[in-house]
Amino acid sequence: MRHGVKRNRLNRDTDHRRGMLNNLATSILLKGLKSEPMERGVVTTVAKAKVVRGLVERLITYAKKGDLSARRQAARFVKDPTVLQGLFSDLGSRYAKRAGGYTRVLKLAERRQGDSSELALIALVEEEISPRKPARSSKSKASKPKTAKKKVNITKSEAKPAEAAAEAPAAE
Repeated sequence: MRHGVKRNRLNRDTDHRRGMLNNLATSILLKGLKSEPMERGVVTTVAKAKVVRGLVERLITYAKKGDLSARRQAARFVKDPTVLQGLFSDLGSRYAKRAGGYTRVLKLAERRQGDSSELALIALVEEEISPRKPARSSKSKASKPKTAKKKVNITKSEAKPAEAAAEAPAAE
């Protein structure tokens, strides 16, 4: 029984799926090491992109640790030594301040010609993390002058002509 196992198997057996995802992750990391920002993505199906996203995130987290154990863990998935070296030297330092969310999956408008499956572009995130603007404190709200609402006191003598004018059109 497969209790608690949630995995998209992609209609492949284990070895084929594992090899395909390792190759796809290696391609994404290789494209991410390039200097041209527009060439840092891989076009694949949406299902494969969603599955490989977790693997790439895990590999970059290993690269952020940077120790020997993490390098050996990453070497289980990335077989290309140049990509592995670039992962630990370049990508680990690039995403050192980011706490996850290293990849982006963008759905493309066109579909694949053969089976009409949805295509997606999976790429590494380019933007540097900018510090958030500090939240406004309650002091800034309190320091603003409040406009006081004017209370209008209507006496009975002033209200009678207004009521009479309102009733006159209704009677006609």
